[in-house]
Amino acid sequence: MADQPTGWLSKLSNFLVPASRPQIPVDTKATNTQILNELVASFEESIPRESVGSSMLFNAHFLIILHPDVYEERENAFPVIVNEAVNTFHTIIKSQKEQFKHIAPVASSWYFKFGGGREFGGETVNPEDVKVVGALTGILPGNNPVQSQESVKVTRRVKQTNRYEKMDVDPHTFQHIDFREPGAFVVKFAFEPVAPPAKPAPAASATSRNAPDVPRSINTHAGLAQINYYIAELNKEAVYQMRDREIVVARKEIDNQHFPNYLLVESAYVSNPHARIRYNDTLQAFQIASFSRNETRVNEQLIPRSEPANPQWHTLPDKAQILLNSMVTLHFQSRL
Repeated sequence: MADQPTGWLSKLSNFLVPASRPQIPVDTKATNTQILNELVASFEESIPRESVGSSMLFNAHFLIILHPDVYEERENAFPVIVNEAVNTFHTIIKSQKEQFKHIAPVASSWYFKFGGGREFGGETVNPEDVKVVGALTGILPGNNPVQSQESVKVTRRVKQTNRYEKMDVDPHTFQHIDFREPGAFVVKFAFEPVAPPAKPAPAASATSRNAPDVPRSINTHAGLAQINYYIAELNKEAVYQMRDREIVVARKEIDNQHFPNYLLVESAYVSNPHARIRYNDTLQAFQIASFSRNETRVNEQLIPRSEPANPQWHTLPDKAQILLNSMVTLHFQSRL
């Protein structure tokens, strides 16, 4: 057997050819299906525990904690996992309509946040682990120190019993988890199909807000379009009537208060400005331009960033979902 290099020769060999890092076997890493199954299990288990009488309650906010290496590998699949999870949630809800006559969630949307960490709650996060923390609403951890809440009521699987149990978790527990904004997803509830707007003219007693046919005038009370928006971090909804031919979507700040055509969103995840929406008379269509370094998506399609002085306009469908930085959802509906 050949002699192995020793002393300075060994060090030189390691310097020239660094020792390889141990690779994690592929078959021991958490899979997309495993992540989906853990989400579904957390949701399904919460229904009998949270529901009251004939009213169905369930977990709507989820934190999914993975080993950092697995997070990196699975990040591109997160949107698909979320979509599959929501579809499964709807199927489960539909299957229990006989038992529960009313769907009464505390939140307004499904909320998912993925994070990577090697330790959570005193337990090691291994590459094969998927730790799901669920709650009715209100889990919004980040990487900033927690200053307000002393504890958060959540549901998580207990390792010793392998069962989901409700417990209080110190928010500082989440400080070791690397939560990133691309790993956050908000999906608006849609339990029943939305009926299309009625075409006949409304009765004289109806308000102009409900009128389906609105003239193309910036002075109309109902506006050119209606924007219903949801702020995930505040669990807050609001409605904005677009009465100007062009509006700016921006963060709510004192300097912006005096602009009449600003849609001001009370969220740190919204840029200033974030986007502009306009009605193009020549094309007879709505358009949107994004100025944020964070993502702006229209119906899941990424809108490229442009400079405010040189906006790059993209067609905005008459009915569209606009997602700002994965945290604020705008539901745009043309009135024209």
